[in-house]
Amino acid sequence: MKRSASCITILLVAAATLLSGCASSYLHTKHAGGPRDTTNRSWSLNEDGSWSSAQPWEFMGVEGQLIETPHWEIYTTIDNERFVGFLPEFYEAALERYRSALGELPPPPHAMATYLFGDRRQWKNKTRMMLPELASSFEGLGRGGFTADGVAVLYDIDNSMWDRDTLALSAHEGWHQYAQTTFQQQLPPWLDEGIATMMEGFRIRRSTFDFSVDANRERSYRLRTAKRSGTLIPLRDLLDGDPHVFLGQGKSDLLTYYAQVWALARYLTEAEDARYLPALQNVLMLAIEGDLFRQLLRSDAAARRDDPSDSATGVVFIEAFFNDDFDEFAAGYDTWVDELTSRRMRWR
Repeated sequence: MKRSASCITILLVAAATLLSGCASSYLHTKHAGGPRDTTNRSWSLNEDGSWSSAQPWEFMGVEGQLIETPHWEIYTTIDNERFVGFLPEFYEAALERYRSALGELPPPPHAMATYLFGDRRQWKNKTRMMLPELASSFEGLGRGGFTADGVAVLYDIDNSMWDRDTLALSAHEGWHQYAQTTFQQQLPPWLDEGIATMMEGFRIRRSTFDFSVDANRERSYRLRTAKRSGTLIPLRDLLDGDPHVFLGQGKSDLLTYYAQVWALARYLTEAEDARYLPALQNVLMLAIEGDLFRQLLRSDAAARRDDPSDSATGVVFIEAFFNDDFDEFAAGYDTWVDELTSRRMRWR
């Protein structure tokens, strides 16, 4: 199974609801980039103790900046000084969360590049340069961006008015950048997207970023809405589908998909006294080392199927790595969704 070269993320804001989707098949990740020459950089110390460097950069005649940190290269044409000033700390803090929220994970092998444009026109031009064969389909996606081979291409979807949605999208795509750059094998779509949605939530406290999975009102609100309306996606369908499938069924189904994979990722990390967290940590390390699918195909769950590849991302994957009794796992997930939707919602 050959992995798609691009990961597409959409973020729409309507009635305080985020819509984000990432389309990618799963298997092997192509690494891009390499070590930087920082010998001639003038590094400055940020308030949080991290280092960054800024220098002029230009895109098609539009002046901007290249902001470098120990782990990121951020090319931006956004002229909001307050927002741009957030970026070094935000991206380094996000990476620290990627590496620590689910156990200790390794640093990326090289700096990761992000293009964060000031408007959609610039984003469309960069998309045409990077992915000319897909650019026309991307242009109809609405407010959003994509990640391809560890490089994210985004734009200011807040129009310099309030930067929360742009930063949430950056955190979501940042996980995909980290995973595409660092993991030898890609996670199943539901797990990769579930973890990415877990990385979206944050609060700003005294000019510092406090990342928290609970600080994601949009996902929580949508999960409650789907629960009340009886439109939750059955777990088997959730595991076997991907964002493109649910987008084809309409915006509402895609919103529900992302709310549910957010809940499912939390189920694996928090529920039943973090029962499944060690198994999840094992899955992540196997993906990093490139041994995930060999272990999957050697499992008893795969042996019970004539063609385990047909549902390798779904039920077989759950039975192989998390719980050999899928019905028990599904019942626990349903109980967890009930618990999440009964909690009092927290304001930012």
